[in-house]
Amino acid sequence: MEFLKKKEPLQDSSAQTNNPYINGREEWLERYGSYISRATQWRVIACACLGILALSLFGNIMQARQVKVVPYIVEIDKLGKVSNVVRGDQSVAAPRNLVQSEIADAIINWRTVTADTELQKQMITRLSRLITGSAKGVLKQWFEENNPYEIAKSGKLIHIEIKGLPLPVSDTSYRVEWIETIRSHAGALIDQRSYEATASIQLQPPVSEADIMANPGGVYITALAASKIITN
Repeated sequence: MEFLKKKEPLQDSSAQTNNPYINGREEWLERYGSYISRATQWRVIACACLGILALSLFGNIMQARQVKVVPYIVEIDKLGKVSNVVRGDQSVAAPRNLVQSEIADAIINWRTVTADTELQKQMITRLSRLITGSAKGVLKQWFEENNPYEIAKSGKLIHIEIKGLPLPVSDTSYRVEWIETIRSHAGALIDQRSYEATASIQLQPPVSEADIMANPGGVYITALAASKIITN
């Protein structure tokens, strides 16, 4: 009979609460759940920091590409007045007086013979920085036939006097005249001759620091032809 059956005891809720396995699982879930939550928060913070860093780097790059200061070159005449103002970050054509000065200096460095060997080397070096194209071959042949060091050893010194500023004969060519005075080491006059030359030039504004140091004006002599002026 049913009422004679032995009733099973009810499971005590306190027994479930005190179950070490259940308690251990709950504690594990609670502890590692907090770890997972904190790890997720740190990932979010790290991603946000990386995003801010990327934006900052991008902003710095864009700022670095922008020109903050624009240099200007101010030319002043002999009276101290401003004669011209140009931007320093833009390449401009060399003025005519600069071209004329460079050609005149090239003639002086080319034909001068001095007893000072160090000065002679400097003059040849300055000349080489202005010469290109077929003018190189012309000067190479000249120095092979007229070695300035040998001429100085033979007792001759040559002084160059430019008669006037080189005059343009075309857009890219100039004509220059000069007088060569030959003297002995003691200063005695040996001979005096007049010469003329036509120099073709090419303008190449410097684009690097090396170019600025070697040839700041960007004037290059590409062709050179000289001859003696015959006077009656």
